[in-house]
Amino acid sequence: MGRQIIRTDPTMPMLTRLLLSLTLVAPLAWGQAREATDLSARELIETAQKAEELVKEKASSDPNALEGQSTPLATMLGLRDAIRKKDYETAGEYLDRRYIDDAVGQYSDEALVRALAYVWNRQNINDVTSVSDNPEGKLDDGLPAYRDQIGSVRLQDEKVPIYLQRVPDGKGGRVWKLSNATVARIPDMWDELGYNDTIVKIGQWLPQFYFLGLQNWQVFGVIVFFIIAWPLAMLASYLLMKIALLIPNRFPLGIERFFRGPMKFFLYILIARGLINELGLSLTARILLDSSGVDYIAFTVLALGLLSLLRDYQIRKMQYAGNTHYVALLKPFTTIVKVIMVTIIALFWAKQAGYDMSTILAGLGVGSLAVALAAQKTLENVIGAITLYTARPVSAGDFCRFGKVKGVVEEIGLRSTIIRTLDRSVLVIPNSMFSSVEIENYSQRDRIRFFKRYQMEVPSSAQMQQILADIRALMSEHDLVIDETISVRFETIVDANAILRLDAGVDTLDFQEYLAVAETLNLGILDIAERAGCRFTGPAQLNLDAKAESASAAS
Repeated sequence: MGRQIIRTDPTMPMLTRLLLSLTLVAPLAWGQAREATDLSARELIETAQKAEELVKEKASSDPNALEGQSTPLATMLGLRDAIRKKDYETAGEYLDRRYIDDAVGQYSDEALVRALAYVWNRQNINDVTSVSDNPEGKLDDGLPAYRDQIGSVRLQDEKVPIYLQRVPDGKGGRVWKLSNATVARIPDMWDELGYNDTIVKIGQWLPQFYFLGLQNWQVFGVIVFFIIAWPLAMLASYLLMKIALLIPNRFPLGIERFFRGPMKFFLYILIARGLINELGLSLTARILLDSSGVDYIAFTVLALGLLSLLRDYQIRKMQYAGNTHYVALLKPFTTIVKVIMVTIIALFWAKQAGYDMSTILAGLGVGSLAVALAAQKTLENVIGAITLYTARPVSAGDFCRFGKVKGVVEEIGLRSTIIRTLDRSVLVIPNSMFSSVEIENYSQRDRIRFFKRYQMEVPSSAQMQQILADIRALMSEHDLVIDETISVRFETIVDANAILRLDAGVDTLDFQEYLAVAETLNLGILDIAERAGCRFTGPAQLNLDAKAESASAAS
């Protein structure tokens, strides 16, 4: 093999240069890749298919149409075929080496062809469908009749055009070759865009193959850099986590979880992409890599991680502020935001990959309508959950009455509310139903009402006055009975029965404590009635002296 055209940098070994590039340039890695081309993977595949269809069409119409170098298209296809077969002796026949100086003439055909193929592929796509199939070439491109431009290579300070030129073949005819003006610039292009001796040796040591526009050493480099990127991402995320934890906060575990999860994965992809960009990938490989969705997955994981971190932070903030009733609503709301975010990112990825967004959006519109119709009840329950959390008729832990059901609210979810009934069974009520009917919240009352009606045989006026006075005194003397709420009245007489109406507020929210107060009052009222010589009546009579009643019945 002839002399290789290489670019050397003895002051900076490759690994050092890559690490420095990672530190300084990695945050811009995606932006630089996006600026390379607007071509999508779908368009790339379609271009390759058109090229193959063109070759088949020409071969079927005229088997000799693409042989030799009679047209720019035949030259391009012949050179491409020779490079793919690594037949550099044949590929050298496509170079016009006339009138080039000795500095370029010292390089072998193989070295020049391989160098040009590498720098060409970094910035160009082999779109042979745009190359003229006319023996005269393109006559309306503003160039001399004997010259066609097939592309260009962009250097730091200039753009070098790549020409095909019609030259004498030495047999009295003319053929198309790579222009000697282009051949003369190959060393300059290689000096800026090529690789060094180490890469040449690695490429010679590895099996010879191409994969998705990558040379063998580039495939090896991609694998190595993905492996190297993981410990670097772990170290970077650890350092960032330590810096973040220097700021006083109430949520250190959440911050650690974010940096050890989503942030580490994002940094892993970022570092890997930064390193891989140093491999000098071909334009085809960069397009496929950009359209693979890896970048969007990394950004999605980071965005979802940030949302989860913000959600958990707000939960802690609400808990400290005592607004725990909003916590359950925050979780489903965050889930909805995540679904919307993932959908938007997926649409952007589809656009980057070359898919028609209008078609996708139209499909989503029809699909959304179908989903909305199918999920009508679910949406009603979601709206019911939002109503419950905004109006707050009940909260988790409240004792309430829903219809004829009484129990403690255990959870208000996105779809249903769970109530633990008094007999300890679990009742699941759809939110749409729970939020649309009357709800009595016992936990929100400021006191418990003691309200009773007693029916007894009509006593004498003196007896009734004594009974009323004693009951008022009984209730006033109790510490938990609120004095200004006490109402003890001889309400009415029904069928020779006196109706006593008792109403008072008990200063407690504990129902068991209220029952103890009611028990004390009821026992005191029984004692007052017994002392006054009165007896209660009604469908279920309360006999104050059971023994006396039994004796009377026996006599």
